[in-house]
Amino acid sequence: MMPLRSILFVVGGVAVGLLPVQSFSNTQLTQRQRTTSSSRVLMQMALPSRTSSTVAEIEAESEQLRKEIEELRKEALSRLEALSEQLGVADTSTVADTPLTTAASTLSDDEDLLPAPMPITFTDTNTSNKKTTKGIANLLDETTWKISLSIGREPGTWMPKDWGKSGQRLNLSFTADFTPSQLFDRDDFFRGGYTNAKILNVESNQITLGPSLSEGQRNFQVKNGGWQVTRGDGPMGTDLLRFFIEVDEEITHTGLDVYIPKGRIYCSCGYFPFINDGGKDGMKDAVKDDIKKIEEQIIQLQKKKDDIKNPFNLDGIKISSEIFKLKQDLDMLNQRLSFAMVRQPDKQLLRYSPDGDVGLTKEGGVCCEVKKGPVVEYHILGRFGVASAQKEEK
Repeated sequence: MMPLRSILFVVGGVAVGLLPVQSFSNTQLTQRQRTTSSSRVLMQMALPSRTSSTVAEIEAESEQLRKEIEELRKEALSRLEALSEQLGVADTSTVADTPLTTAASTLSDDEDLLPAPMPITFTDTNTSNKKTTKGIANLLDETTWKISLSIGREPGTWMPKDWGKSGQRLNLSFTADFTPSQLFDRDDFFRGGYTNAKILNVESNQITLGPSLSEGQRNFQVKNGGWQVTRGDGPMGTDLLRFFIEVDEEITHTGLDVYIPKGRIYCSCGYFPFINDGGKDGMKDAVKDDIKKIEEQIIQLQKKKDDIKNPFNLDGIKISSEIFKLKQDLDMLNQRLSFAMVRQPDKQLLRYSPDGDVGLTKEGGVCCEVKKGPVVEYHILGRFGVASAQKEEK
């Protein structure tokens, strides 16, 4: 084995590395070895250091960059002020200066970083005045109503035979707030138990019993209840409002055979929205006009028929056939009118919300829940009336 030797390479007066080689007396470097050795020498060569001219160029570029940033800042500020004037923003200088000041301070700390982009806030002055659009089932949200109960025996009630037999009645009233808050207390009176049911707040948690011949007015404690709008559960597919409160004790006057049992008291009435109705209120008038036209046609045809003396006259037979067809059309229109009267009752039969976008039938039914083993029954207790009430200032 031949001993290794080292060759010191000097480039430009600087020693750049040592390269071990074999003895030149015994072997000669191949072309590949010579190429590899040259590569190693070039890789080990030190890069030249920056000269003073290079540093000056970098400083000049940095100064130019700072000037450009300052010009961009001024241009952005002027554009922001122009935008603010168009949008009606009251104070633009405060909004504009804050992020730019921060950017300038950041640049001074680290000159290699560009300033953060300045946020621009757009203000729509019209959105604050827009009213939130309500759905059909939410028209009673945040409304206040006065509820008046008339408790006594009604036809078809399943209350005991001696209950309310005297014909006397209890008159009670309370004020309720229909809140938009979700009710999580399940009740079979509501469709789905508590689906879409909301909390009904009874003001002061009191119900007032009106005076009788033997006793004066009295107040009773009640608990808050719930309310729900059910679509299509009323007559001919109309909507219903259902709600309940809970009384803490039996309510009656001394000596009367009518009373309200302890527990939940349930009420329901018609619910008629008047938003996006597409002119449904005019449907009844249109049907009435059609009925009037047909009735006039029948009268005119009947006069022509009476003028014909021969009962077997061909014209008389044709007139009789036309009268028969018109009467059939008249029957159909009367059915449509009856349907429309239920779907859109007269305004005199409704009590409207403050916004006028929903009407409740002025009378509804009152009942109580009676459990008989696994069976749940609802027994009629009487009727109730409603009226919109302004919420008191607190």
